[in-house]
Amino acid sequence: MEINQQYDQRDHVFAREDLITGSAEFEDYYARHPELRVDDDYFRSLPGFGSGIPASDIAMFNSPAWLMRNLGKPDVVDGDPAEKQVVLSAERFTEKIKAYARNIGASLVGISELNQAFVYSHRGRITYPQEPYGSRINLNHRYSISLGFSSNIELVRTGPYPSEMIETGAVYLKSAITAVVLAHYIRSLGYPARAHHFRNYQVLPIPLAVKSGLGELGRCGFLISKKYGNCLRLSTVTTDLPLVTDKPVDIGIQDFCEMCKLCAEVCPSGAIPNGDKINVRGFEKWQIDAVKCITYWNKIGTDCGMCIGACPWSLPNKWWHTVSTEAATRSHLARKLLLWLYPFVFGKYKPKPMPDWMEKKGRL
Repeated sequence: MEINQQYDQRDHVFAREDLITGSAEFEDYYARHPELRVDDDYFRSLPGFGSGIPASDIAMFNSPAWLMRNLGKPDVVDGDPAEKQVVLSAERFTEKIKAYARNIGASLVGISELNQAFVYSHRGRITYPQEPYGSRINLNHRYSISLGFSSNIELVRTGPYPSEMIETGAVYLKSAITAVVLAHYIRSLGYPARAHHFRNYQVLPIPLAVKSGLGELGRCGFLISKKYGNCLRLSTVTTDLPLVTDKPVDIGIQDFCEMCKLCAEVCPSGAIPNGDKINVRGFEKWQIDAVKCITYWNKIGTDCGMCIGACPWSLPNKWWHTVSTEAATRSHLARKLLLWLYPFVFGKYKPKPMPDWMEKKGRL
């Protein structure tokens, strides 16, 4: 089934977290959604992201976050294209875009047409005077370039301890820089282009990445790729540059996640469903409870990452892992075998110790 309606960014749990009590935006939102206020007031009342973490460590997260805020400014993510257009074939532009994106930091690159169902309908978070809260988003580019950035699985597997959060921030910074540079490159060729990253999205990056063939949507709510599993962060560039699109892939994730519930079992907040998919805006998916997720984050002071660390697809990139996931993309029997072997080899998920350069004292 196709998604048949846009998603309002004001409904995103991060946008609701940012609302200031008593502001016009706050009063307007909860006048329209009174059923959400009790839960939202509760997670906003908790210590919050970064609380309880030693100053020398939280600064490792805040420093890239500072740069990302600057990289999210409207005149940085977007701009006027050069007056003179470079003319090449769509095939040649595609070759250059993919090679350049990888050269400046992307682990994976895929291209799709920009489905308007994956463009936010209204602005909801990290607003600017040029892009105020509640303003209608009009993004009419033809193509979407999805960029995937692998994370250090050894640090991710320390989650929910702060070293996982530090790695997440570092990879988000890389994703922002690459998207901004790639969009600027395309504009220098004479074509419109806008970068979309964690500090300034106008699009939903996961469904666009699925459409562009980077992987499939898993039970955990993340994109799961063949090479990196769900140990991956995304950014996007939209453009009118002539390009050749990729096709969605079937690497067996729907079948695998139907059998595997490790992420749901390890999730400390119960945000990941154990049951079946449901229909969300015309699309069958496992629906994450974002309020449970962010409530847990705000209690412990970090994002969690345990659903990534526990995923059999996100193991260190060793030869035997490559062989097993290659087989799992092709065979239901191989997927069952991988699920059977995984607990014997790795056991139940347990956070790895934080590295020596992190302080050992903290909220957890």
